[in-house]
Amino acid sequence: MCWGELLLLRLRAPRAVWRKEAQKALADVKAFNPDLIGVSAGFDAYKRDPLCQQQLEAEDFHWVGESLRKLGVPLFSALEGGYSNDLPELVLAYLKGAAGK
Repeated sequence: MCWGELLLLRLRAPRAVWRKEAQKALADVKAFNPDLIGVSAGFDAYKRDPLCQQQLEAEDFHWVGESLRKLGVPLFSALEGGYSNDLPELVLAYLKGAAGK
């Protein structure tokens, strides 16, 4: 499963639409029952990213991390993209969600 496939949403899709589609993708991951989840952790869907065409905020990245943690499967992440000056805040939000904080 690739989050990029998930994000074949219209440009600037509302956050609620993005989360609804993400929940479907997470259900597919859960049904697959993987032994390990690898995340290409990109943050360019952030609303204020200079290359962005989506609307996500820091709390959405926290939600993604939290949602992945709740799958109960070992998880690793590799930083992939994101070009905003807010990148450290976004990465921290994601990591806090993944760590349950």
